[in-house]
Amino acid sequence: MFNPETNRALIAASELINTAAGLHSAKPSPETLSTVEGLEAYLSARPAQLQWPSTAVNRKQLEQVRALRNQLHTLWRAAPVIEPKELDIINDLLQGVGREVVADSSGSGFRERPIPVSPQISDVMTATVAAALAFLVTHEETGRLRICRGEDCEAAIVDLTRNRSKLFCDFGNCANRAHVRAYRARQAARKDHEEYAGPARHRWAKPSAAEKAEQINRPTSATAIAAKEFRDRMREELMQKRHPSPQESKNV
Repeated sequence: MFNPETNRALIAASELINTAAGLHSAKPSPETLSTVEGLEAYLSARPAQLQWPSTAVNRKQLEQVRALRNQLHTLWRAAPVIEPKELDIINDLLQGVGREVVADSSGSGFRERPIPVSPQISDVMTATVAAALAFLVTHEETGRLRICRGEDCEAAIVDLTRNRSKLFCDFGNCANRAHVRAYRARQAARKDHEEYAGPARHRWAKPSAAEKAEQINRPTSATAIAAKEFRDRMREELMQKRHPSPQESKNV
């Protein structure tokens, strides 16, 4: 969605948040950043273009990276509304971070690159992620920082789709479970509606010819009863004119 450097930094930041213990797609996820080896494993799994080396990692660096993770988690949960306290976090991360212009890796044009406070891995990570977050804030794109919408899921995600459609994480089947729940809810609502509207719908349904005849033969209102009696009397008189009795025929 954005430039490759920003995209990589935002994805790496969400993955850093997800190293904390929590629920991922309704399953407990353990803390994976409790040891220096855990940090080394996290760094080794990141794209080489980030230039986050896993060498020279120590306990102090681990604690600083864990502190960075906590700050990022706060920002993700606050997005898309960025209040002054969240801006303070971003500005703290940017403290001392410089900028330089370098040739783009694609060979076409130039780009800005953050300069970390020091070559320590925690400072390098902070500079890279802080620059990406500043980009989102200034371009009003912080709504792309999200927590998975899946039930019983706390995974951090970043939506880099053009239509802002990413709502679920990739840890499990959060999207499928949400779709199934929505389908069942629609089915239950439709059933409830049919059960509630059934008698009314029957009451207002257009009667058939047989039902019309039955309604005529079995009137309920006083007006309908009088109309039926009149029709019956006229029918009897008509029948008598067409087929007079033998006595009436002699008199004629």
